[in-house]
Amino acid sequence: MTWLAIALWAQSAAQLAEVGVRHLESGNLAAAQAALEQCLKTDPAQYDALSGLGFIHYSEGRFEPARDLLRRAAKQRPRSFQTRFLLGATLVQLNDPEGAITELEQAHALNRAHADASKLLASQYVRTQRYSKAIALLSASEDEESMLLLIEAKQSSGDSASAFALAEKAASRFPQSAQVAAWLGFQLQFAGRYPEARARVEQAMRLDPSFPAPLQILGDVYLKEENFTEAAKWLRQAAKKMPDDPEVLLALSRALLEQEDVAGALAALEQAARAAPRDARVHLQLSRLYFRQGDEVRAKEAAERSVQLREAGAVRTGPPAGLRSGPAQR
Repeated sequence: MTWLAIALWAQSAAQLAEVGVRHLESGNLAAAQAALEQCLKTDPAQYDALSGLGFIHYSEGRFEPARDLLRRAAKQRPRSFQTRFLLGATLVQLNDPEGAITELEQAHALNRAHADASKLLASQYVRTQRYSKAIALLSASEDEESMLLLIEAKQSSGDSASAFALAEKAASRFPQSAQVAAWLGFQLQFAGRYPEARARVEQAMRLDPSFPAPLQILGDVYLKEENFTEAAKWLRQAAKKMPDDPEVLLALSRALLEQEDVAGALAALEQAARAAPRDARVHLQLSRLYFRQGDEVRAKEAAERSVQLREAGAVRTGPPAGLRSGPAQR
């Protein structure tokens, strides 16, 4: 037994919690974790130990144990804003938007002035297609992140005119934002203003060369202009950075097919089918390409799968995935 373990063993739960919180506040996570874990062995319901240890696990990317600890902490103090907010953020990382909304709505009710809680809740509203709720929550905010979420909510809800106007406003307020420039580029290409769209997307690339969404948008611009060589060039680059994005792969397959690169188009579609097996559009395009190749059996199978998915409502459209909110957006 180390000297630290001996020292911790001799203390009460309250003392251990106090020691753990002190270490946590000073940034010594290892010592904090040791004290808080010992505290919970003595008193499994000690709130400071549950919440502090939950925070440590969250900050180090261990989201499942963080969730379990924070749920126990919330039972002890159901009106703790910090616990509800951190539990909501943990559930976002665990891809549980409905659970996250439940916790974040309670956090928001406890502290309506907390900007991060409002934005995280709005992002989950957008993710679950509750666009009107997201818009209402964000409408009075004008920081960059809120405006990006609001643009996404308006565009995804079908109000592209309002999204366009907001993107222009955001671009004037945040001229150094690659995401804002990319959003405006997307809006411009959506409106058919291709030269302006290219200029904005190229600006986004200069501002953040690692941001993949502008590659996709630029490829889409060239695709709409029927410059298939340039479209394929940019969409290939986008596919390298976003290999599981069906939108990118569908666009790439079209650009390649227009250049009579049937093998390349088929490879892109089959990659899209592996990445998004429930995307009806992918199976429809696969059906057409298989039929073109004379493979009627696979064409029929893909067509039937496409119909099944469409009937099940499995088609999702909207802005490029690289522009959408979410824990893995960038």
